Amino acid sequence: MKDVLVTGSAGFIGSHLIEELVKNKEYQLTIIDDLSTGKIENLQILDLDIKQITGFYKDRIQDINIIKQFDIIYHLAAKANTREKGLKDFEDNVMATEAVVKLLKPDGHIYFSSSCAVYGNQKEVIEQSPFRPISPYGYSKIVNELTIKNNCKNYTIFRFSNVFGERQDGSNEMGLIGVIEYHLKENKTMQVFNQGKNNRDFIYVKDVVNALITVNKQGIFQIGSNKKYNTLDLVKLSDVKWTYGASNNEVDSIRLDNKKIKKEGWKPTLEVTDYIKGLKK
Repeated sequence: MKDVLVTGSAGFIGSHLIEELVKNKEYQLTIIDDLSTGKIENLQILDLDIKQITGFYKDRIQDINIIKQFDIIYHLAAKANTREKGLKDFEDNVMATEAVVKLLKPDGHIYFSSSCAVYGNQKEVIEQSPFRPISPYGYSKIVNELTIKNNCKNYTIFRFSNVFGERQDGSNEMGLIGVIEYHLKENKTMQVFNQGKNNRDFIYVKDVVNALITVNKQGIFQIGSNKKYNTLDLVKLSDVKWTYGASNNEVDSIRLDNKKIKKEGWKPTLEVTDYIKGLKK
């Protein structure tokens, strides 16, 4: 049996990952989520094999006293508000990663969820593109990548584009597709920031999980669709009620080249436009 730790396990991406990991009967899972953004309901709705979950900690990683070390760690936990200008989220993210790397066995393997936020405003990026973050969140991901590189023998770092899919909570105005889905379901009017001029790369949550589980080569990989979609076009496609909102300091345009990860046998399976069309059925 292998001891596996998953942080951020009750979150949007984390719950999808847990759903797949429990299928591997060689894994004993320890899961952590302080439930600041994750929801315990995300796990309760799954048909989980409880025997494989040996521990569930409801606290910040840096505040938990875990004396064992793990063969595999999936580190997804993070405060992910790209509009936040203060340093609290930055500090929490950095401290959490510093705590996580100490829980990895010397020959263990850590999988880290980084972000396209490290690139800032660059229209097209590859893994070697320079760091130009415009938010504390983006800076925290850079520091966390360096922490993992400097402290872990075996690591795979994934830089996600904008993830969408089932169980994304759009009630907090974060995550465009989740926001659209929430307002459609509640028959509410959503705000479209920056006049809807942003152009982003979107990737389906199950495609993200597939990469996390199947790609274990050492290094950094971008997970994206290699396409850009305009915010206002996606909003109009959904038929959601909308109005223009404020302007925010957000990335204007980005597309993640995915050639490197596709060489590992991975490929995206669902386009964001098809997902949105499905919401209207």
